[in-house]
Formats: sequence, structure tokens, C-alpha cells
Amino acid sequence: MANKKKKLLLACCTLLMSSQLYATTLDFRHEYADSTRINKDRIAFIHSFSNGIGFYIDASVKSGGVDGEKDKLFSDVVNNAIEMGLSYNHKLNNNVTLQPGLIFETVTDTSIYKPYLKAQYNFDSGLYIAGRYRFDYARKTKQGVDDEKTNRFDGFIGYKYNKFKVEYDYTQMYSDAIKYDNKKRNYEHNVAFSYQINSTFTPYIEIGNMAVSPLSDARQTRYRVGLQFHF
Repeated sequence: MANKKKKLLLACCTLLMSSQLYATTLDFRHEYADSTRINKDRIAFIHSFSNGIGFYIDASVKSGGVDGEKDKLFSDVVNNAIEMGLSYNHKLNNNVTLQPGLIFETVTDTSIYKPYLKAQYNFDSGLYIAGRYRFDYARKTKQGVDDEKTNRFDGFIGYKYNKFKVEYDYTQMYSDAIKYDNKKRNYEHNVAFSYQINSTFTPYIEIGNMAVSPLSDARQTRYRVGLQFHF
């Protein structure tokens, strides 16, 4: 009887694990901004469960962008940020998905909390559209520096065809702090392309447009290249 109970317990645990473990990805990404000439390198661990829950954690460093060291990869390397995220994908039907989530990021002298809600509609043709609202609360730990609150709105449109995917993202931000051109608002554009070579590797590239400084109207191009390893 004891052996039967052990076998039953083992079978239940195996079934639970097989239903929960779903997909794991390692994401390696390099970034370069052409005006500030800063390099950033990031590694992310991403996992999703079959019940819709997903999480990730990533760490990044930056280099270059200082006098005498501009454009030099891995020169004067310093910590950039550590970020963690938790989300839940809730499928309303075959086409509509809601995703509430929370992102936590820590950088020098700042902790940032980012709750959000995203809605996505998938067309049968492979086209999809999505919208996301995110509230960013940046808590400053340095004495005499005010906290920042930013309302962020993202609009996405993308297309999937076999193993190829392209996505455009427009972001609008409204803050209580100066963000761009001496104003309390900012915007960004980003286009991403990816191709799944096989079940293991997916390379991708991104091209974005972003502000150079909160105090000027200058813009810069951000280039990203990355590789996802699925297992």
C-alpha cells in the first residue's frame, strides 16, 4: 500500500510539473545609441508557465559614452540596471488576451515600480494590435531628490508569418519631471525584426528613436541586436 501511495504521489508530481513547465528563454542583447555613444549589454532569463503566469529577470551593464572612451565597447564598464517582471496572460477568447503585470527595476539611487495592463487582439491573418498602459513610480533614495511619476502609453502593431515577425511600437510618456526638450513629456519609436531559425535560436534586431537629453530637443537612433536561446 505504501509503495502504491508513493507511486501515485510521484505520478501526480510529474503531471503537475509537466503542466506547469512550459518555455524558458535566455536573451542576450547588445545596444548602441549613436549620439550619446553608449553601449549597453543585457542578459535576461525568461520563463512562462502553461497556466499563463510568466516572469523574467535581467541584468545589464553599460560602457563608453565618456570623454576619451566613446565608441569603445567594454571600456569603463559599470552596472546599468537590474530588472524583474511578473505577468499573467488571460485569454478572453482565441483572439483577445489581457496581460496585467508588474515590473521592478533598480538603478543607481533609484527603485522603479512599473505596474501595467496590456490588451492584445490577434487577427487570423497573423496581424496583431495591442495597447498598454503603464505607471512608472521612480523612488529616489538620494537625499534631496524628488520621486518621479510617469504615465506611459504604448501602441503596438505587428505581423507574424511562419518564423518571421515584425513589430512597431510607439510610446508616449507624461511625467511630473522634465523628460525631453525641457518638457514633462516624451515619446519613442521602435521597430523590431526577428526570425526563428529553429526551436532553439531566434536572432533579432531593433531600431529605435529616442531623446538624447531631457534639456534639449535632440533625438538619437538606438540600435539593438540580440539572440534568444530557447530550451
